[in-house]
Amino acid sequence: MNGPKPEWYDKLKAGPFTRKTFTMDDIYRIEQKTAESAQGGRVPKLTVPKRRRTLPVLAAVFLCVAAAAFLFRGELEPAVTKAWSGFVKPTEPPQATVPPLQQETGTFYLKGDATAVSEPEAFGDEETDATVNSENPITVLEKRNGFVKIGEKRWIPEWYLNKDADKRLKEVRLSQFLRERPVVTMTAPYYGVIVQGVNFSLYPGEPKPSGGVLKYGRVVQVIRDYRDWVCVNVFSYDGRKYAGDKWVPKENVGVYDSSVAQEGLLKKRVEALSPSGTPAYLVPGARVVIEGETDGIYMIRSQSTYTAKINKSDFLPNPFLGLDRKEDTDPQWYFTQEEMVDRYGDFTKTRTDDQLKGLEPIDIFRYYILASEKGDWETVYALLIKGSDYATPSREEYMTDTGRQPDADKQAKQKWDALRKDYTLYQEISGDSAYIVMTKRGSSSPEDKQAFSLTRNKAGIWKVSWLPMQ
Repeated sequence: MNGPKPEWYDKLKAGPFTRKTFTMDDIYRIEQKTAESAQGGRVPKLTVPKRRRTLPVLAAVFLCVAAAAFLFRGELEPAVTKAWSGFVKPTEPPQATVPPLQQETGTFYLKGDATAVSEPEAFGDEETDATVNSENPITVLEKRNGFVKIGEKRWIPEWYLNKDADKRLKEVRLSQFLRERPVVTMTAPYYGVIVQGVNFSLYPGEPKPSGGVLKYGRVVQVIRDYRDWVCVNVFSYDGRKYAGDKWVPKENVGVYDSSVAQEGLLKKRVEALSPSGTPAYLVPGARVVIEGETDGIYMIRSQSTYTAKINKSDFLPNPFLGLDRKEDTDPQWYFTQEEMVDRYGDFTKTRTDDQLKGLEPIDIFRYYILASEKGDWETVYALLIKGSDYATPSREEYMTDTGRQPDADKQAKQKWDALRKDYTLYQEISGDSAYIVMTKRGSSSPEDKQAFSLTRNKAGIWKVSWLPMQ
C-alpha cells in the first residue's frame, strides 16, 4: 500500500490549520471576559491543574476533527455507513414466489384435486380423463354456469377455487399454506354401500344436487374426503356417463357389507331384453343392479340398460371387483393394486421407513397382516412405532419373545382368517392416530367391533402401535 497518495491525504495528515486554534490562552481570555461582564472587573489569571485540562483538550480535538471533516467533505467515502447491531440476523430460507390471486379470472389455488370435464355443464357425457393437480396454482380463463375454464375443453366446478388463499398467504409463508391447503384430501380407495338413497352432487353442499340417484344398496368406491362429504366412483345403469366428480354426504354411506349390496356382477351368461324389447344376452362379469326381488328371483338391469331375471346364486356382490375372488371376504382386507404387492416386497428387503412414505394406515395394516402370516417378524418389527414416548421393546427383546412361540405364524394366520371371514373393514383417522375398525358382518352392536391402532410418527409416516389390538 505504498502507491501515490492523493492531495488531500497530506492535508489531512498535517491538519487543516497552520496554527493552534484553541489554546489555554484562548480559554483564559474567554474566562476573563465572562468574569468582567458579570462583575464589572478583571480577575487574576487562573492556573488550571493538569488533572482538569482533559476536558479542554478533548474539546480541542473534537473541533479539529469537525473542521477537517467540514474542509474535506465529499472527498471521503465512509467505509461503514451503518453501525453493527451486535448480532447477525439469520438468513431466511428461500421462498417460492407467490402468484397474485384474483377474485374473478386470474390465478387460484384449489381446495383439492378435481376431475376436469369438457363442457361447463353438470354431469355431461364427456370427461377429459384428466385430474387437475392442486399442488400448483391454476389460471382461470373464464367463468360460466358455475364452472371455471382452465384450459382448452377443461372445466371444473367453481367451488374448487380456494378464494381465501390470498388472504391466508398474507398471514403465513407459502410452505405452511401448502401444508394446510389440501382441504379436500385423497384417501386410500375403499368400498362402501349406500344406506339411505341420495342424489350425488357436483361438489360438497351443492344447494340442489344435480346428479343421479343412488338407491339403497348401491356400492360406491370412496376416493376423496371433505368434512362431512366423500367423493365416490359409481357405475351408471341408465345409459348416462355422468362425467365429473360425484359427492355424497358421509351419513348416506355405510360400511361395505356384501349382504346389503344390491349391485354386482353376473356369474354366468343369461338371457335378457334390450330397451326395445329385442332378446339379447348378458355375459359373465357384466355389471348389474338389482331392481326388485320375487320368490328368490332378482330383476336386474345392466350398464347397457338390458333387463333380465336371474337366480340369487348367479349374482356376485360388488361391481368393482372381478369374478376371481373370495365371495365372503371384504376386499378391503387385500391390496387393491398389484403395484402395492410389489412395493411390499421392496419394503421387506430394506425395512426402512422411506419405503412407507405416502402410504395410508390401511396399507400399513395390510403389510402387518401379510408379514405376520408369513412369520416374517423382522418386517413386523420394522412396522412398529419406535421412540421413548412409546412402550415398544427393543428389537432383541421382541425377537427373543417371538422366538419362544414356534407356531406364532400359524396362530397369526388362523386369527386373520377368522377375522377376514366374519368382519368388514373401514379406516378412521383422527390427527396422528388411526384405527382400522373391524365390524362383524350384519351386526351393529359395539361389542362386535374390533380396532387395530396406528400412530403417525414425527416424520409423518404411519406405524403400527405397540399391541395394536389392545
